[in-house]
Amino acid sequence: MFYFSRAEQAALVALVALLLAGTGVLVYQRGKRAGAAAGPAPLLVEAPAVEAADAAPAGREAPGAPEADDGKDPHWGNARQPAQPSPASRIHLNTATARDLEALPGIGPVLAQRIVQRRQDLVEQRGHGFESVDELLSVPGIGAKRLAAIRDLVAL
Repeated sequence: MFYFSRAEQAALVALVALLLAGTGVLVYQRGKRAGAAAGPAPLLVEAPAVEAADAAPAGREAPGAPEADDGKDPHWGNARQPAQPSPASRIHLNTATARDLEALPGIGPVLAQRIVQRRQDLVEQRGHGFESVDELLSVPGIGAKRLAAIRDLVAL
């Protein structure tokens, strides 16, 4: 069908090779950008908790089961610190929707709506929302215990 001379065949092979190389470079650059946007991968990932149905009968441990958690890291022997959520993963009180707020422990749909309503009231009164996390105490249904449970999970 098509008959190419030796020079034309070489030029065609070179063009295809350049096309493939260019595509590879673009894929690499996009992957590098996507990886940078996602942030660094965690070095250690905790194993999920063992379900009660998977647990060994009382008095006997399942083979290979981890020892009881005494609050110490088994590899280092020192007390573990609770993981603090990164600022990027915290819920921003002045921009969160009621649905976002429902992800917080102890916050249901009614309480989430009260938080959003209180924020709207503050915006109407002084032109901006919450100034501190402690202002959540002015929301009916949020007391000191509930505030302590969510304090590290929200940001301003």
